[in-house]
Amino acid sequence: MQDHGDNDGQAEQEQPFYLTPPAPCPYLPDRMEQRILTFIEPAQAALSAPLLAAGFRRGPHMFYRPHCPTCNACMSVRMPVADFVPDKNFRRTLRRNDDIQTHITEAKSDEPLYALFHRYQNTRHTDGEMAAMSVADLKAMIEDQPGTARLMHCTKDGQSIGVMLFDETDTSVSAIYSFFEPDQPKRSLGTYMVLKLVEYTQNTGRDYLYLGYWIRQSPKMAYKARFQPLQILIKNEWKDFKSISF
Repeated sequence: MQDHGDNDGQAEQEQPFYLTPPAPCPYLPDRMEQRILTFIEPAQAALSAPLLAAGFRRGPHMFYRPHCPTCNACMSVRMPVADFVPDKNFRRTLRRNDDIQTHITEAKSDEPLYALFHRYQNTRHTDGEMAAMSVADLKAMIEDQPGTARLMHCTKDGQSIGVMLFDETDTSVSAIYSFFEPDQPKRSLGTYMVLKLVEYTQNTGRDYLYLGYWIRQSPKMAYKARFQPLQILIKNEWKDFKSISF
């Protein structure tokens, strides 16, 4: 308990943070990772915005940030969406998918959603831990959240072919996880969903789209640098991505 010296003598509970034990890094081989994390309940949803701005990412009912003693490869990035203009390649991706309808729903999981997720994992990420996730695991990932989560569904002929889980605060949107039909590679559905999330962020009057962690050495994470303009968190200060020498 922390006493703030208020006249009524009331004390406020400090938000607790925890350090995880070392574990194998999921992105870079032969490295270990540690994380700082804190648990967030629906009544604490207002904490989402400052935690995102401090470089945290959300998992089910928690926020976490890398805290690795010998590595700083994971770097938080966000896009100031007012300045985004899709380049030629992005415009091509949007045109290629002009037969898709996009709509936003509450964060709820079901069997068809799991079937899509399962097809995606078994084709794209067979060696990853998420490939073994059950129906209950996916439900927890989507629904165990502080009331900020939404789903973006990309549908063709009434069927979801791509889904993006994201959070929204008063000033920002944060992309959490996406999955899509693996047998339609020409659509570039992963890129398409990020572009549609940029559009949603702009249309709802929010300032930033958080894209999670950029890892230069990881092909799975390095793609985020394609989305410009981009800001990157360096020593607790957001800086223009292109102004940094890596």
